[in-house]
Amino acid sequence: MKEIFGFTFSRLDKHFKKVLRSEQYEKARTSLLYSYTQRYNEHIVPCFISDGDPPEEDRQAQPTWSPFNALYLKLQCPVVRPALMVTSDNGQTIVDFRRVSVGETMIKRFTVQNISDESLQMRTSVLDTLGPFSLLNALRVIRPGGKRTLVLAFSPAEEKKHCEILEIKTTKMSLELTLCGEGVFPTITSSHPGGLLDFGYVFEKERISEVVQDGVDTVDILLGSYTDSQVQPTVGTQNYSGLSVFSVVPGEGSIAPGQSQNVTITFQPDHPSVNYSDKLTIELMNKSKVCVMDLKGAASSHHMYLHGGDVLTVPIESLLPPLPAAPGEKGIPVLVTLCARSSGGAVIPAVRELQVGCVCTTQHSKKSGEFSWDDVGSLQEQGFSVEPSKGAVESGQKCTITVTWTPQSGYKPYDVVQTCVSLTLRGDESAWLNGPNSTTRGEQAMPRKPLVNMRIQTVCPYSGTLPLTSFHAALFATCGLDLVKYTR
Repeated sequence: MKEIFGFTFSRLDKHFKKVLRSEQYEKARTSLLYSYTQRYNEHIVPCFISDGDPPEEDRQAQPTWSPFNALYLKLQCPVVRPALMVTSDNGQTIVDFRRVSVGETMIKRFTVQNISDESLQMRTSVLDTLGPFSLLNALRVIRPGGKRTLVLAFSPAEEKKHCEILEIKTTKMSLELTLCGEGVFPTITSSHPGGLLDFGYVFEKERISEVVQDGVDTVDILLGSYTDSQVQPTVGTQNYSGLSVFSVVPGEGSIAPGQSQNVTITFQPDHPSVNYSDKLTIELMNKSKVCVMDLKGAASSHHMYLHGGDVLTVPIESLLPPLPAAPGEKGIPVLVTLCARSSGGAVIPAVRELQVGCVCTTQHSKKSGEFSWDDVGSLQEQGFSVEPSKGAVESGQKCTITVTWTPQSGYKPYDVVQTCVSLTLRGDESAWLNGPNSTTRGEQAMPRKPLVNMRIQTVCPYSGTLPLTSFHAALFATCGLDLVKYTR
């Protein structure tokens, strides 16, 4: 091949590299370096000297030349094989880190081989100590035929392009390595704006998932851990089994420029509770936060549930299963506090909202649930009203019940008003059949009516010219079924 080409390597590059800028060209060049031994060329360059200057009258006249005044320059050009050869990246001496997020570190490796007959001690030039490039490993002696890998790091601290020359020196030659890269601030978006992510109600031991999409516009990024390492005060009830209530897939990864990554968040409780909560943080490797979400969910053991009212229990629950209910206990009370005000002689009614929902499940048929209030007339006599008084709720949906109290004429402050009303919830057979007090009629399980005892306490203190009236109403709901913690 040396006789066919008949070029030095510089001339080979000049004539062929424009056409063969490919991996095949680099492999052929490497093969030539391995097989090349040495070459010695001599070139004689004649230098002619004129006999004198042209006459002043005609400066354009050709000067006279004499062969006796000729000088001959002899060029001796020995060509030897280099001591070091680049074996990584097809022999390229440019290490391009491309775009790297500010605050992150990109690692690349550069390998050279000793193709000489002697051992070589390598040393390098000093990189800018305040620059983004650094050499991470020490250089040792390379024996003939041995290889050495240089570990290079690029850690940009500002948004701009960087370039630096690293010179690898031996006693026989020097090799220049060009380091380049660009520091950028990535533009990252999330399909979820952050804040609350409520999974709603699910059946115990079932699961529901939400997908959050993260996208990046300008640069490859690495996603860090999705959960904070520190214990968060927002962590609520945990599963009895010890498994995580909320899980995230994938736990980490990278996103290429212009691409997106789906993050799947799964809620899987194993017992009824309304206090499931946690905090999810999606962050980059440089600790900058992409999205912070407060996760919340509830689990029910029955098809229908009632949600709302005042909190009667602490949000932190024991990991032990609840104690069995007493034989005479009919359910768990629900407290609703109503506050009405009087301003300028006009009474502003007190309004509270309750949620009646129907759990959507993957194991049972999607049937709707029903609810109804009994003896609404007794409520109206005390100034109470509920809207709607009955209705149906589709699977996976919920209905808002508005409870309103307007004091009757002649009401005296500090008087206690008390009344009771019954609320009936009917659900799918598969959801109600296991209730301890339910009875079956044909194919439909009919639970007994859960009682809702409404006790109203009112206090009316007056202050100055702006009278203020506070009305407190206690709504106690007791159910014939053992609806453990289906309300809060």
